[in-house]
Amino acid sequence: MSLRTAVASASRAAYVSPLAASVRYASSSAAASSSSSSSSAATAAAAEQAWTVPEVHLGPTHQVRYRDHYNNSLASDLLYMTYNHRASETADKAVATAVAKAAAEQPKVTGYEANRPNAKPRGNRPVKQVTKGITVERIPELESITLHTMVKAAIGSKHQLLTGIMLLRAISGESFQGGGRASTGVQVVVSRNGAAAFKLRAGMPVAAKVELRGDAMYDFIQSLVDFVLPRIREFPGIELPAASASKTSPSALSGVVSFGVSGQAAALFPQVEANLDNYPRIPGFHMHFKTNAKGKDAQEFARTLLSGFRIPFHRK
Repeated sequence: MSLRTAVASASRAAYVSPLAASVRYASSSAAASSSSSSSSAATAAAAEQAWTVPEVHLGPTHQVRYRDHYNNSLASDLLYMTYNHRASETADKAVATAVAKAAAEQPKVTGYEANRPNAKPRGNRPVKQVTKGITVERIPELESITLHTMVKAAIGSKHQLLTGIMLLRAISGESFQGGGRASTGVQVVVSRNGAAAFKLRAGMPVAAKVELRGDAMYDFIQSLVDFVLPRIREFPGIELPAASASKTSPSALSGVVSFGVSGQAAALFPQVEANLDNYPRIPGFHMHFKTNAKGKDAQEFARTLLSGFRIPFHRK
């Protein structure tokens, strides 16, 4: 074979037609696209499995009438009615006395007193809270409302407590431990101590409670004032303590107003009345209205605030 013949045969063997080249390129690109699509599908499937529902923060959904009533008219009225020009002087004097007492030389600690808690005040009396004067920045307002119900039948059978939990969930709108960062929702309360006479042991679930803050507590007041209290027969109002009651008791200085309603009154809430057949036995519950008022006349300021929300009070 000559050199020319060998070169010609080698060139024919190495030559690839344009059609064959295009077919080969199409097959390689299809294989690459199929591999990339399979990898992207696997990535999407892994991402779908690892995806979690994000935390949803619900904003205002409606106009809160009682909150607007407080901000627009009630706050200024409370400032006018409760303002005391000398309250700040009294508060500053009390703070100065407390600071001077803390800075005073303390008696030497003996070997018996070391590493032991401080002794309680004599007479078993709690420490009085410092009275804070009413100013433009410190007007009596609601901080929270706590609803509490105790189901006595739950001592014998725990499932009886479900009625109380359902009642608080319907009235407050909070689910069991579903309050998020703001609150813990409806909580089950267990007994601290046991009582043999009532067949009660420590740690038994016998009650439930829920704490309302923000717009939820104003919605609760609206349901209470507009639908429940006007429909209670012969309801004179919340009973006030006697005129001779102590003004320096822990309850008078706490700024908390508490009262309760019976099971018949609890059934008048529109959230409960709509599904009344689902409650075999409706228990009553207590309400604790906590305000920012502390110290002297704190409970009087709290009652004045609640009366502005049309909650009546009466004295025997």
